[in-house]
Amino acid sequence: MQAEIASIIGQLKEAYEGEPWFGRNLKTLLSEVDEEMAFQQLNGQHSILQLLYHMIVWREFTISRLTTSEKDLAYFEKNDWQQLDHTDKTLWRKGLQQLEATQTELIRLLQEQDDSILTRPVNERKYDYSKLLYGIVQHDIYHLGQIAFITKALKSR
Repeated sequence: MQAEIASIIGQLKEAYEGEPWFGRNLKTLLSEVDEEMAFQQLNGQHSILQLLYHMIVWREFTISRLTTSEKDLAYFEKNDWQQLDHTDKTLWRKGLQQLEATQTELIRLLQEQDDSILTRPVNERKYDYSKLLYGIVQHDIYHLGQIAFITKALKSR
């Protein structure tokens, strides 16, 4: 493993369970969300549950591009912002477990790479792995901010 891949891994770990500069990490923030809050849609916007599954889909996309997965882009686009049954209360626990599993798998796959992957094009995309991997870090942080905002708003009600 080389320096830039190690840096990306570090950023993923920091945002997920470290002590990031921007505030609480994803695991901490999600642990503050109770099941009831996870399913609420503040002002008709996405619920925390929907944000969680959206994050999982794009982590799965990233994992698929690092492996020999046969899932094409259409599969991920179809499952992005999927309709979730907000009456199925098992989805929250399952989603948290799936997020943990995708974090573990993504880190494991990245640890097998070296920096040469960063300039290779991503299958079915018009960008390279550098953009994809830095993008997944940015994507997580962006949605982490949304989750923090929604959580704070729901707790103040």
